[in-house]
Amino acid sequence: MISLENRTVKFGGIKALDGVSFSVGAGERVAVVGSNGAGKTTLLKELAKSGGSSRVAVLPQDIPPDLPLEAREYVMLGRTRFLSPWKRPSQEDEAAVTRAMESIGALDLAGRRMDEISGGERQRLALAMALASEAEILIMDEPVSHLDLRRKHEFYALMEKMPVTIVASLHELPPPVFTRAVLMSEGRIVADGPLADALSESNLVLAQLALPIDSYTPVGV
Repeated sequence: MISLENRTVKFGGIKALDGVSFSVGAGERVAVVGSNGAGKTTLLKELAKSGGSSRVAVLPQDIPPDLPLEAREYVMLGRTRFLSPWKRPSQEDEAAVTRAMESIGALDLAGRRMDEISGGERQRLALAMALASEAEILIMDEPVSHLDLRRKHEFYALMEKMPVTIVASLHELPPPVFTRAVLMSEGRIVADGPLADALSESNLVLAQLALPIDSYTPVGV
C-alpha cells in the first residue's frame, strides 16, 4: 500500500536514513520505535511523500499553540481537498467534521479557540482533523507525547477502532494495539515484526535501548 525501497536521506554528512526498505500493508498498525536521532521522523516524512495514489494524512508531533481558529474550524481543515474556495462547506463536510470530533469525544471543544486549550486537546483535535480527511493512511509522529496516562488509554482505544492504516513513531514501547513494530537505530531498521519478536531484549540492546520488554507494562486498551 505504501513503501520505500533502499531509501537514503542525508543531512549534511549524517545519514538520517541509511538504505532503508520498508512497506506497510492495508489495515496494519505499525509502531516505529527508537532512541532520539534513530531516524523515526525522517522515515515517516519519506513515507508521507511516497504515498502515491493513496490518501495520506499526517499528524504532526507539535500543534502550534497560537492558531487563531476555533476547534471546529481547525478540524474542517481536514476537508480541504473537498472544499471549493468559492463555497461554504457542504452538509457532507459539516457531517464529516462532526463525526470525527464525536469519535474522539471532542464535540465539547467545538467552539473553543485553539490558543485557549491544552496541548493534549490540540493533539486530539489534530487526530479529528486527520479522520475528517477520510484518509486511507494515517502517519503520526509521537502522537501521545503530550497526553497524560488517561488520555493515552483513550487515544489507543480510539486508534484500535480506526478503519485506516496507521504508522506511528513512539518515544516509548508500544501497547498491543499495534500489530507490528519496527525498531530503528542510526538510520537503519534493526528489527521488524510482531511486537514480542521485534522488541525482544536482544533487539533492544542492539538498538541501544535499555528497556527490556518484560519490564514494560502495556497501556491497556
